[in-house]
Amino acid sequence: MASTKLLSLTCILLLSGLVVFGEMEVTAAAPEPCPVVCIQGGYITCDNYPCQKLDGCVCECAPKDGINCVLHLLTTGDSFKCPAQA
Repeated sequence: MASTKLLSLTCILLLSGLVVFGEMEVTAAAPEPCPVVCIQGGYITCDNYPCQKLDGCVCECAPKDGINCVLHLLTTGDSFKCPAQA
């Protein structure tokens, strides 16, 4: 009985550790902030940065490793597909 509880506690601790390390990995992969100063608002979305609106008002602000990035301009509501960066 005690060994079952110890095994359950061990499993919970291991899973918690995996979740924490997974969160750290996502945070570490965040792109650098864009050095371009934007007067008009905008943001960039990329397929490999799910659920993130990246700062930027020009496609040059898209991350170098970005896949299918799209620039969204808030003032006009327009969206533009950014070319792949080399």
